[in-house]
This record gives sequence, structure tokens and C-alpha cells, in this order.
Amino acid sequence: MTNKTYPISVKNALRHFGKIKALDDFSLTVKQGEFVGLIGPNGAGKSTLIGSLLGLVGLQGGESKLFGFSPGDIQGKAKVGYLPEFFFCPDYLTPNSYLKEVGALHGMDLKQALSAAKDLTSLLGLNSHMDRLSGKLSKGLLRRVGIVRSLFHDPDLIIFDEPAWGLDPFGRKALNEILLDLKKQKKTLLLCSHNMEMVETVCDRFVFIENGKLKVEGSNEDLSIEDEVKIIYENKKEVIPGSKQLNGCWLALVDKKDRESQIQNLIKSGSKIIEVSENKTDLIDWVVSKSDRKDEV
Repeated sequence: MTNKTYPISVKNALRHFGKIKALDDFSLTVKQGEFVGLIGPNGAGKSTLIGSLLGLVGLQGGESKLFGFSPGDIQGKAKVGYLPEFFFCPDYLTPNSYLKEVGALHGMDLKQALSAAKDLTSLLGLNSHMDRLSGKLSKGLLRRVGIVRSLFHDPDLIIFDEPAWGLDPFGRKALNEILLDLKKQKKTLLLCSHNMEMVETVCDRFVFIENGKLKVEGSNEDLSIEDEVKIIYENKKEVIPGSKQLNGCWLALVDKKDRESQIQNLIKSGSKIIEVSENKTDLIDWVVSKSDRKDEV
């Protein structure tokens, strides 16, 4: 297969800022129709990766491509809908006038732009706000405008960076409905978020990036491994090898066959056992268990 087959293709990407390794031999392929969650701690390299795809950040090595096109190439970018973490709409424009300007960049006239945005604005509860100055809108309403702006031109690939930021429960419900509809349409999504519940619910695959490297990939199947047991305990020191610190406690994922022996070790060490669970591991626990970080996350 060629790179053009894939909406996103990143190979051995390298980008350092001084001694900081934002991307360090990072590779990733996202296939058409996949919903992929990009997760990792602050400063892991997520924003740099997105910037490299959109031509906002230059790579010092390797390559990143959209639909086989180099970053910044209009043919690739035209197929992308991007919602940045900090969306900006000029204070002096109304959402309608803003969408008119953006629509023109996609070859739409005013009627086409407003028609394309109609269903999204209705679903997001924006109809009564479309002729108000953006400077008068709340952060949550502006976030909804950003969602419309990223989708109204019917892109094949959607890149969302913290899309639920600032949304109230009604806005989040609407966003979930939109994402489910996009999945039915076989669109492709790269979702960058610290909202683990959203990533776990929406995405087919999780990509965990840390220190600029692809640390590990997983899916919902990896969150329901039957031969693993989650043990949370309190102790001043690590008792079970490989434990990770979490909110003042230790979290360990152990083989089911080692459950009883590890519990006995904890009892002998004077540890306080908080939880022993064979239930599905949530994405937060999965991320913590895969991280190299020793501090609390």
C-alpha cells in the first residue's frame, strides 16, 4: 500500500526543542474509518504531532503525511477538519459571518456555507446565537462554533484536540451524537484528549505517547483482559514489582494466577489493601500501568 491509502501516515518523525524530545522516532498509521485516541501526559508530544501533520511544526527528521500529501499541501489539508485546543473566532464577527469567510476558503458561497452548517448548529443549540458577535459568546458556545467550523465542509479526516473543553452536559451529549454519526459515515478521527471516558467510549484504538515516543497501542479488548487482576494498596514503598503511584496509593496489574501470593505479600508487608478487582480495567489505569513516570499522574 502507498501512503495515499491512509489518512494519516507518520514515519520516524523527529522534532526536538533544545533538549526536549517532542517527537523521537515516532511512527503512526491511521486507516480510513478508524477512530484513534491520542493520549499521554502533558508535554508528551501530542500537540507537536498534530502540528507536524498540519504543516504548523517542521520535522527535523522522518515524515508525516495526510492522504499521501506532505504537510501544508492544500490537497491533503482540504480533506481535514481541525478543532484546536484553543479555538479562536474574531470578536467582531458573528458565527454566521465567520462561517461565510471560512466557507469561501472551501469554495462555498454564503447560502452553501449556512446550509452545510444548518444541521450542526441546530444539534449544538446554536441557532439563536448565530447572529451575535462572537465576543459576546461564552466559552462553551464558542467551542460549539468551533465544532461546526471543523465539520461543516464535510471533511474525511477529523482532528479534534480536547473537543469537550468548556461544554456543558447538553453540549457533550450533542458532541457524542455527532461523533457516533461520523463513525457511521466511516469518517476518520484522531482524538487528542485527557477525557479518558470519551476516548474509551468513542475510539477503536488508543495510542499512548510519552517523551515523544509511541509507548504502546491498545483497544477496548486490552481493557478487559480476563487473566489480569487490578490491586490498589497503600504503603510507603513499592511492594508489588511494576506498581505505579496513583493518588497516594499504588496500582498493580498482576496475573490472576499470582493474585493470592501477591495479596499475602501485601499482608506481610503491612500494606493496606484498597481494592482487588477482576473487573474491566478503565483507560486511566491502563495508561498509568504503561507509563514510565514515577510521579503521580
